[in-house]
Amino acid sequence: MTDNRNAHPRAAEVLRLVGDAAVLLDRAARSDAAFGPHGSSPDGAPVSPELAAAVRAEAARIRSGAASLVVVGEKKRGKSSLINALIGHRDLLPVEVDVATGVHLVVRHADRPTAVAHLTGDSAPVSIDPADIAQYAAVDPVTQTARRDDVHHVEVGVPAPLLASGLTLVDTPGVGGLVSGHARITMATLSQADALVFVVNGSSELTASELRFLEQATERIAEVVFVLTQTDKYREWPAVLERNRALLAEHAPRYAAASWFPVSSRAKEDADAAAAAGDRETAERRLEASGFGPLTEALAGRIAAEAAGLRLANALHVTLSVLAPLASVQERRLRSLAQDPTLQDEVRGHRDALRALQRSDATWRGNLRQAARELERRLRVGFQRNVNDLRQLAEEKIAASSGPDLATELPRDLEAGVEAIWLDLDTATRDGVARLVALMEHQCRLDAGPAVAELALARPERLDALPTLVSTGHDNSGALALVERVMPAWGAGGLAATVTALATGGVLLPLAAGFGMIALLSNRRKRRTDLGRVRGDAMRYAHRMVAELTTEIPPEITRTVDDVSERITARITDQVSAQRALLEAELEELQHNLAAGREQLAKEREQARRRSAALGELITRGRDLAAAIGHPAAAAAADAAEAEGIVEPVPVPVPVSVSAPETA
Repeated sequence: MTDNRNAHPRAAEVLRLVGDAAVLLDRAARSDAAFGPHGSSPDGAPVSPELAAAVRAEAARIRSGAASLVVVGEKKRGKSSLINALIGHRDLLPVEVDVATGVHLVVRHADRPTAVAHLTGDSAPVSIDPADIAQYAAVDPVTQTARRDDVHHVEVGVPAPLLASGLTLVDTPGVGGLVSGHARITMATLSQADALVFVVNGSSELTASELRFLEQATERIAEVVFVLTQTDKYREWPAVLERNRALLAEHAPRYAAASWFPVSSRAKEDADAAAAAGDRETAERRLEASGFGPLTEALAGRIAAEAAGLRLANALHVTLSVLAPLASVQERRLRSLAQDPTLQDEVRGHRDALRALQRSDATWRGNLRQAARELERRLRVGFQRNVNDLRQLAEEKIAASSGPDLATELPRDLEAGVEAIWLDLDTATRDGVARLVALMEHQCRLDAGPAVAELALARPERLDALPTLVSTGHDNSGALALVERVMPAWGAGGLAATVTALATGGVLLPLAAGFGMIALLSNRRKRRTDLGRVRGDAMRYAHRMVAELTTEIPPEITRTVDDVSERITARITDQVSAQRALLEAELEELQHNLAAGREQLAKEREQARRRSAALGELITRGRDLAAAIGHPAAAAAADAAEAEGIVEPVPVPVPVSVSAPETA
């Protein structure tokens, strides 16, 4: 099967560009004097083999990257059957996976069927038989409890044309009502997804919880595909579809014009079976009836293509960000070898600006401290709001519960809610750190480094070993317990017997009425006492969970922000010193070249010209490709590369009002 995951029309050109850039960087790393004075890169360090490795890594992402589709729906909507039909593997995801507790499944392209269970804590992933997915991801259909409570998620690989086109399907756990803790997990994953596939069936219109979920999802994701399943089972589905469109227009108007795809998974499975049997005519007829043709075309042709464009833009950004500074150094070196006296003033200007930057050390450090503390404050506030929402979810569930199921349902919802809070906080931290880095880079005109921007929260170990709900012991058996229940109801029983006696004038019937009333009230009191005990246990459990979160997470937020600040400080300090040393070396080389003879410089000048021409040719190709792709990220990369080619003195930052980055 042909791998079409890099099927963007410009993918081959970008891959060639990235490959050529990696070869040039490898050659530069092997040369003692290829770039800049003493064979140095713009930051004063030798041209490192890691530069070529970073560029090649982007090429690998182009080939292997896939758009992430999060599939969501309430239970019994045909979600798992839809995924099986999309990828052409009828029995891959069993039905009970659709009610999995806090477990999601990631379905990727692979040359052969594989499955890996990722466990909680520090446990290593476990390779499993795809036939055993239910043992790791599903709940027991009788007890409704997880068969395995140590599974974080399951990753599945299968050969499938749709997945090979550049898609990854994320099957989220479905529950009754998209407002539970499981929905919080789904909501948190949307910030890292390219699109949402929202699954309903043809039996009834959108529910209140589904509409509320969509209203919230509007803030997280732009692309939503609506799929209406089981059209073969519910003949009234056209009317349901029109009603759903009207509900969206009223409650989630952003999706009023969104595409709807009515499908029949059963018809698609019949089409696959006919195709496997060699009956092409029947397969085509059943595929058309299934409705999967337009859905597959939309997923592969629209969403995958947009994600492919983003990956190409990222590859161009990385490649141009490496090449442009080297080209700038080569341009200055050519001028030096040409004995250009004006370069001496430019180099001195850079050196003086860097010295001024070092003298303004207190200014940028103060700005960094202020921005970091504001980031910490916003992360803490966002975290506390999520905790408050989780507490409210628990209180509402406890108040609405009227049975013993609370002891099993609440822990599942709260554990899912904790996972969602962590995912949300992790995303907010990554985004906030990236904006903090960008702020300091803008102020100091220096690179804070990808290792700083990618720094993330470390998950506390206690979040992988959450407390269990402890049930309060109570003695409901024995004569004393019976008396304890019966005595408060004795008066009501006597009253019932008296009223019955007056009405009937008999003896047996009043006695039966009296004892019946005593038994009824006694049983009612027992149920109320048991419910009160269960609710009390649940409330204590909820308070314990909230206490664990508020104890473990805030210190981790502070530690991460402090770590980021320290790394940014060290990076800027090192870069200022390195660039100052580089510019002083350039000044020394310029002075040497001004005193050297023409014949001595001619050979070096020709070598530098060829290197500069090679860099310029690659950068021009990169800019042209960025313009052709048209993605905003690619355009930004081209603009940055063009700006890098103009040598300007490093500006000295002045005190400014610093506002921390907004976080999710």
